[in-house]
Amino acid sequence: MTSPVIRPRSARETRAPRSGLLAVTAEAPRVAPEEFLRRASRSFREIGPVGHLWAPSGGMQSAGWGVARRFEVAGDASSPGFPGGNGDGDHRMHAGGVALDQVAALASGLFRELAGADEVPLRLFGGLAFDPGPDGPGSGASDWDEFGAGSFVLPRLGYVADGDAAHLYAVIDATAVGAAPEWQGRLRRLAEDLDLSGELGSDANGNGHLRELQEAANALEALPGILRSLDRPVASEWLRRVEELRGEVLSERLQKVVAARTVELDLDRPFGIDDLVRIAGRLRHSMPTCTRFAFLRGGSIFFGATPELLVRRRGRRIETQALAGSIASDPSPVRRRELARRLLESRKDRLEHDVVVRYLVERLDGSCGAVAPPDPPEVRVLPNVMHLETPIRAALPETVEPPHVLRLVRALHPTPAVAGRPTALALAAIRRSEDRDRGWYAGPVGWFDGSGDGEFSVALRSCLATRRRGLLYSGNGIVADSDPARELAETNLKLDAILGAWG
Repeated sequence: MTSPVIRPRSARETRAPRSGLLAVTAEAPRVAPEEFLRRASRSFREIGPVGHLWAPSGGMQSAGWGVARRFEVAGDASSPGFPGGNGDGDHRMHAGGVALDQVAALASGLFRELAGADEVPLRLFGGLAFDPGPDGPGSGASDWDEFGAGSFVLPRLGYVADGDAAHLYAVIDATAVGAAPEWQGRLRRLAEDLDLSGELGSDANGNGHLRELQEAANALEALPGILRSLDRPVASEWLRRVEELRGEVLSERLQKVVAARTVELDLDRPFGIDDLVRIAGRLRHSMPTCTRFAFLRGGSIFFGATPELLVRRRGRRIETQALAGSIASDPSPVRRRELARRLLESRKDRLEHDVVVRYLVERLDGSCGAVAPPDPPEVRVLPNVMHLETPIRAALPETVEPPHVLRLVRALHPTPAVAGRPTALALAAIRRSEDRDRGWYAGPVGWFDGSGDGEFSVALRSCLATRRRGLLYSGNGIVADSDPARELAETNLKLDAILGAWG
């Protein structure tokens, strides 16, 4: 087996940056990003256990391990809603974190001062809680305490693949004597190790015979066994709560509200990084059009494969997406076409979907203008469920300064697809109805760079694994025409995205 092409790049001769950090890089073979996590967690155990996986169906894929810089986002328990996102409240500074609108400025300063950052595009990865509250992440009473109200991490060690190119990078102490050559050597060895994972001879999409054999072997390795599965709340109680929420819609207090539930898994052994690698590989095949993600914080791993884009900014082009209204899918093409027609003609689902479209157009237009009128919805087909989908785009003129992607996240989250409408009243209803805080489930997860570009998805079809326990999350939109039993059935279809990959 030939060696990979590796050209370590020495940092420019420069004074130590004010950030105190220096980026060193090396070319690397293309691999599945989860394979980087497996190797990094073993060879660089001393800098963990914080990490990420980001793998959309197209575009840049990344994984990171360790922390060079982290920005914690503060949550204010007295504020109804997300940090200033929709006029319902603003989360301000308190001990342990900063307001979201300060993160962009702090990160921009970091990128400007980080030497060598132009050698490979560096990004901060992370996410935000759906709705920080008095018993939410960081309160000491939440399943999500290791994640907090939100955080963004510049990895100490990272892997990025975009197009035909792939790179490793390390962000190190710029003042440490001899650190750059040492880390370049470590990156070289890691690249050689990754090359042995079976990517030699692969094409631009990372397809290769050896990789396929490795993935087949990985798929045969068992995930932790499920000793028991518990509905939280039990089905009868969830149906009762949905009927109560529907009553609030019928009274015209709400237009729509999203009811979520969890399934708690008791596992026969702790869920670890090797298990994440296995299930991420399975999700790549079972959910190929979705964005696979994972965030590791201490002993907890939050992972999933979401179909829903919240917002993407690339220069002056901004995209979002309404994804609401659903029906079961079917393996038969004939049956699937019939179900798609029923979904498009469903009054209930079109109402649920249109609420989201109107909200996104209003919010995006208020943030940047130049929103193109959306086309009628199409049907997005996933393995076991279909959704109504409407892409929404804006192209800013040269005279308009593009807003930072975090500002767009603030403006759009939480959408009616995951909360309801009106936002503040829907969030209040959710807090009254749901026993367990959602944590990062249905919150924004993604990345941003030094220019303000970035991409965030809504953390759906997901699971929080903490040692010997897994929490699976699922929800459905409730409107006046909702049938609670049908809503329960559809949440089960969504849970199958993870349970089916679990095997």
